[in-house]
Amino acid sequence: MTKPNYVKRGLSDLLQENTIADLEKEEVIEIPIDHVQPNPYQPRKHFDEAAMNELAESIRINGILQPVIVKKIAQGYMLVTGERRCRAARMAGFSTVPAIVRDYNNQYLAELALLENIQREDLTIIEEAEAYKNAIDSLQLTHLELAQKIGKSRSYVSNTLGILSLPESIVAEINLGNISMGHARALSKLKDAERIRTIARMIVENRLTVRDIEALVKSEKKKKEIKRKDVPPTLAAGLARLKSSLGLRFAFAKPVRVSGNKIVIAFESDAEAARFAAFVDGENDA
Repeated sequence: MTKPNYVKRGLSDLLQENTIADLEKEEVIEIPIDHVQPNPYQPRKHFDEAAMNELAESIRINGILQPVIVKKIAQGYMLVTGERRCRAARMAGFSTVPAIVRDYNNQYLAELALLENIQREDLTIIEEAEAYKNAIDSLQLTHLELAQKIGKSRSYVSNTLGILSLPESIVAEINLGNISMGHARALSKLKDAERIRTIARMIVENRLTVRDIEALVKSEKKKKEIKRKDVPPTLAAGLARLKSSLGLRFAFAKPVRVSGNKIVIAFESDAEAARFAAFVDGENDA
């Protein structure tokens, strides 16, 4: 599928259109807050209550210093930028907001909102991961292409997206701040949901560090990767004959075992090992 041309632009190209200098050249109108709908491409879902109260108080005293940008739609207006200002203005008791109306297409809105908001420092890790997924799905980007656009490594983008696979209970703990971004990335490498929940409880209850969890996850993954290979029938038969022969020709205190493609001899003492070594040397000399 051919990617639309608009995704070729960098984030800086998009943001240049929304500088204060540009805004001052355009007509500003007052529009009812109740007629403004949120941008559906906006990744931010949670707004810090203290920060919003502070912004609302500032707006109550100083007014809205920078107009929001909106797009005209059938049901009124859709926000392009300025959702925090709109929310704070409503909290401050304002019924209208200063706005600049622009005729953006939906593709542009998607790219602007997704790429600009991805780089906000106040996004939660879950919001960041959801924003990455939305950008990849909406803009038809690979992990590498998105990483290049937002100045991150491909592994950072991939690891962040992996957090979305975590159980809902873990996502809730992340949103509450009980599990950090580093913890979440480490947990996302596990596949067993119940084991993830168990380790998450350990993080919360025992205050385990990210390094502790990374080591634990690495250890568990390594155990699962160790798989016993099937032994070919001819080799298995040969090992069985060798085991029988050794048992008959040398009186071991403990029985000889076959483990996979190995013969296992457990010596009970150094003396027994020395006798067996002499036995083997004698067989070789024969």
